[in-house]
Amino acid sequence: MASRKLVLLVDHHPEVREVFQQAVEQMDLDLITAIDGQEGLDGAKEHKPALIVVRRDAPILNAQSVSVLLKQSPATEKIPVVVLCSGMTEEDKELFKDAGCDDCLKEPLEKEKIMLKLKEWLD
Repeated sequence: MASRKLVLLVDHHPEVREVFQQAVEQMDLDLITAIDGQEGLDGAKEHKPALIVVRRDAPILNAQSVSVLLKQSPATEKIPVVVLCSGMTEEDKELFKDAGCDDCLKEPLEKEKIMLKLKEWLD
């Protein structure tokens, strides 16, 4: 039996974690969560998820820092990193791209929008 793909969400907002949980359950995926960037980085190294979604302004380590550190490690460099944000300028996009971030998921979040993004990166 094939194991289900694992998604790591780094976000300290309970309502965001809840809507992600609903989306991954509907897609037959597994979800682990972290409330700050350091916890997310540690979780990524330990669990090697198929995808990491990290809030732009995550506490302790923000999305840019998490992405840079993940992309520097051979064990996690290939894991796609999606930034969760309310909006992004062209300059922001360039900064996140330089940090190794692969995509952006814009708020407000709805389960369907999350599922489309997960499908895009996990299929």
